[in-house]
Amino acid sequence: MEIVDVLIEEEVKQAYIDYAMSVIVGRAIPDVRDGLKPVQRRILYAMYEMGLLPDKGFVKSARIVGAVLGYYHPHGDQAVYEALVRMAQDFNMNYPLVIGQGNFGSMDGDPPAAMRYTEAKLSRFALKLLEDIDKDTVSFLPNFDGSTLEPSVLPSKFPNLLCNGVSGIAVGLVTSIPPHNLREVCQALIELTKNPNMSTQEIINIVKGPDFPTGAIVENYAELLEYYERGKGQVRMRAKAHVEKVSGGKEQIVISELPYQVNKAELIKRIAELAREGKLREISDIRDESDKEGVRIVVELKREANGQKVLEKLYRLTPLRKNFPLNFVVLIDGEPKLVGIKTLLQEFIKHRITVILRRSEFFLKKAQDRLHIVEGLLMALGNLDGVIDDIRKASDVQEARERLVRKYSLTEVQANAVLDMKLQRLTSLERERLQEEARELREKIDYYKRLVSEEEERLRVFREEMEELIKTFNAPRKTLIEGIETAEEGSLTVVVYSKGRVAPVEEMEEGEEVVNILDVPFTDGLFMVSDRGRVYWIAGSQALKGSSVSFKEEDERIIGAFVRSSMEGRVILITERGYVKKIPLVDFEYRAQGMSIIKFSEEDDRVVRVIQAPEEGDLLIFTRKGRSLRFPVSEVPPATPGSKGVMGIKVEEKDSVRGIRALGDARYLLLITEDGGIKKIAIEEIPQRGRGTKGVEMLGRSKGELVDLVPIMESVDLMLSTEEGKVFYDRIEGKGIPLSRRDQRVNKRWDLKGDRLVRVVLKARM
Repeated sequence: MEIVDVLIEEEVKQAYIDYAMSVIVGRAIPDVRDGLKPVQRRILYAMYEMGLLPDKGFVKSARIVGAVLGYYHPHGDQAVYEALVRMAQDFNMNYPLVIGQGNFGSMDGDPPAAMRYTEAKLSRFALKLLEDIDKDTVSFLPNFDGSTLEPSVLPSKFPNLLCNGVSGIAVGLVTSIPPHNLREVCQALIELTKNPNMSTQEIINIVKGPDFPTGAIVENYAELLEYYERGKGQVRMRAKAHVEKVSGGKEQIVISELPYQVNKAELIKRIAELAREGKLREISDIRDESDKEGVRIVVELKREANGQKVLEKLYRLTPLRKNFPLNFVVLIDGEPKLVGIKTLLQEFIKHRITVILRRSEFFLKKAQDRLHIVEGLLMALGNLDGVIDDIRKASDVQEARERLVRKYSLTEVQANAVLDMKLQRLTSLERERLQEEARELREKIDYYKRLVSEEEERLRVFREEMEELIKTFNAPRKTLIEGIETAEEGSLTVVVYSKGRVAPVEEMEEGEEVVNILDVPFTDGLFMVSDRGRVYWIAGSQALKGSSVSFKEEDERIIGAFVRSSMEGRVILITERGYVKKIPLVDFEYRAQGMSIIKFSEEDDRVVRVIQAPEEGDLLIFTRKGRSLRFPVSEVPPATPGSKGVMGIKVEEKDSVRGIRALGDARYLLLITEDGGIKKIAIEEIPQRGRGTKGVEMLGRSKGELVDLVPIMESVDLMLSTEEGKVFYDRIEGKGIPLSRRDQRVNKRWDLKGDRLVRVVLKARM
């Protein structure tokens, strides 16, 4: 045994460095390629090996933790469970990697239930991280005891690092990367492969800034360029809140979205303490009305209080405004480095190009091996009589194999395949199938050889993968970026489709029902109302590249859309069953995930139209079968989002409401039917009656259903959309259409060639 003299300070220094690097690499800092820490990677891989796929059943979290501890991560079970829980929390991760069943904690800081009670499985996003892991795309290393292998990194088709973010504290190092929007990150990756010399400014024009799962507002957009350039700085966040008037002349503050990682229960407690201490004397009460639809904290104010001033105090004194640190420290080639956002994107592209190369080599070898066997089988079928005779004469399998190899120049692998061939493959049909398979294999081999030899081909595949992610996963931006108008000015004309998609008008396609075509300023927001009574929001800047909402229910559809700045005061909704509701626009909160604005009186009812509520005058409700009711707008009381509507029109059996219009100063009405018919009547033809009655007949003996009633003075510009998704415009000159009575038939104006009208939009507005 040799004894070596070492200075104690040198030994302590080296031991500390070894310990620090062990913590940095083995626990706290994520790999730039898959954005995961070792414990997260091991959990996901263990779940994959257990077969816990998104379409399979759940298993107990304790079972998952046990597998991770036993095979891959010999540390504390609580640390593993905490990592598992965090990957399932949708208020911590934009795109959760684990689907949890049971109590997985809350924004109030409630702890998750014990692992023996909760269950979990992989999410669709995790599956994209693991995709192709069995195709030699990544290297595997021995686990802690050498009993099995674990991946050194995941293939990671999904750009997890930027999309979900990460935070960690190591010895002397901190990493803090906020989550971002999947659509924006994928688009930036696509553009960076086309132009590797992109500047950080060009990247930030696409990746606007953080996109937190809890929404809220980013205030310091102007500073983000510098921070993203050097990978260090901070994001200043502010809660989404507004002041609204309530009865008795009072005001109240409604908080609808919190800054990322703010504990809701602690926030409410802090506000209550400030009120008791006299620092916020204006507050009379505070309530947490949050539910499954989202956050709603109501701060009631005293009569003399100014809501806006109190809100500013709340921002100053509570976590309603807070900073999130930016520290882009990641492992690159096993070493911790502080880098900017461009390097993060470049390293992900580099990783995926390597994965695509290794996957292509795997498939190339597999195709070549199969072609080798198929060619041997085809050779045997071409010399069938001789092959059968040689096999029959052989004394054993070994001699038969040697005869085939020697006489027909087959390899041993091919000879074995011929000997294993079943008699059914001797038919002419099987020969044709083998010839077709050989042709397809040669095409695949040519394709994989191109991928292996040409990097541009691999980049093309990478771009296709990113476009697939954009298309597969609906990823509306949740966080509003203030000040973005300095980078983008003007507006964009967009098409709003019933399936929740928004696209520039230049990209308009037929085949999908068009709800509206309208101008959306980049600095404004687009509200879209669904038939299920939810309102969704998309920022004007998102419409530039096209966007779509993520519906709560599969068969949900958009029935109306409007730009926030174009509307004033209140809006009115009408349902199929005739219920009408007036809602203040201030209650339309900026929630990309949607907020409910009506409670249906009947379970199977649906919203069919939304319009701006006039201050005074009459409303006109009309049904598919041609009945219409006119009554004063004053008969519809203002209501809160969570309430039901009031009866507008009594709907007869086998009929349903088609829409609602505000009459304003119009002199005439245009009746438009689904088969392309039109009729003009005087407003006086429809008598004013009380709300809740049946109304009067409008179509006479016309057969087509009523699509719309359009109030006009002299002329009007209409946008008409059909069931097949076709859109056309028509300027209606009132003088050119004769005046009719209610009981007269409509006249054909448009030849729809078997198609039918489904929507009429006045002046491409609501």
